Amino acid sequence: MYTNQTAEELELMRCTSEGIFRAQNSIWLKLNCGVVYLLAFLTFILSYKAAKFLKDHNVYSHGSQILLFSTLLTANINQAIFLEIKIRQLIHVLTYSNDPCQIEFHSPDCIYDQTIYSFTNVLSTALGSALTYSLPTLLSIITTGILNQLVWLDIYLQVLFSLIIHLYTYAGISRAGYVPSCQYPPQLSLDTFESVNKATFWFIMANCLLTIVILLLNIQKNNKIKISIFVTKVRYNSFENLLTTKAICSISSTQFAFLSLSTAAVSVISTIEAGISEEVFHLVAQSLTGLVYANLSIPILILFKTNKCIEKRRKSIDKMTNNTNEADYYMSSLRASWEKI
Repeated sequence: MYTNQTAEELELMRCTSEGIFRAQNSIWLKLNCGVVYLLAFLTFILSYKAAKFLKDHNVYSHGSQILLFSTLLTANINQAIFLEIKIRQLIHVLTYSNDPCQIEFHSPDCIYDQTIYSFTNVLSTALGSALTYSLPTLLSIITTGILNQLVWLDIYLQVLFSLIIHLYTYAGISRAGYVPSCQYPPQLSLDTFESVNKATFWFIMANCLLTIVILLLNIQKNNKIKISIFVTKVRYNSFENLLTTKAICSISSTQFAFLSLSTAAVSVISTIEAGISEEVFHLVAQSLTGLVYANLSIPILILFKTNKCIEKRRKSIDKMTNNTNEADYYMSSLRASWEKI
């Protein structure tokens, strides 16, 4: 990538290099576009099913459900804009496959695509973090329930945090020059982009550690209740909290796994850029889109984990009602409500 030129010099580099030209016309780039199209449409279909499933089944606390819907919405916006970027790139490449002076995009032409794409990248990470330390999940260690206003405040703070990071990375940066795809950041922002990418990696690692701590604390709390409290309602509520906490932690940790691989790979490929061909660098760089897989994993895990929660709840309710000589009103009503689902 060109990182030492001024805006004026970048504007003069209208014709691309031989390495980028080969990468743009490579069969691997076209295959990558095809994979993105498939994953994007799968995400849309599964997200519709996941959203309907969440709406029809009262499994999570209202606060956690709001965060899951927000995460699902952000994932689909990010997936949609990336799909548009890849469709636009493929059409552009096929149109100008024989012209090295037209095959790249003028960076200002990517301002809307790249802005939405980069902002939702950061927001996806932030909302994944919000799921991890979400007030409903975190406070389930201490108490149950939470004011919905606090959940919305949490979401607003994540949006504000993402906006600040986005402005820090791109505000005031000239979009001069040409890029192979609109997923690329402006060339004059590459130094800041790399710094933010490294910080994001360590932020994700910290959240992975926090996920483990929250899960262990919830398990510890549930075990104490099992030993010391014999009130059916309290024991069942503890079981529910642990069950949903495990599901939410699974969703957020899987998202973090894909994001960490993506951010780490970007840093590695940038470090070894000088040791590989320009063609290979750009083919790999355009394939390191871990968020595409993270976005797809969200509806899959929501469907899978929510269904598991329902099955385990049914079994637990059956066990508690069948093994009690006089099934109390609370468990009987729970059983009746679950039989309607």
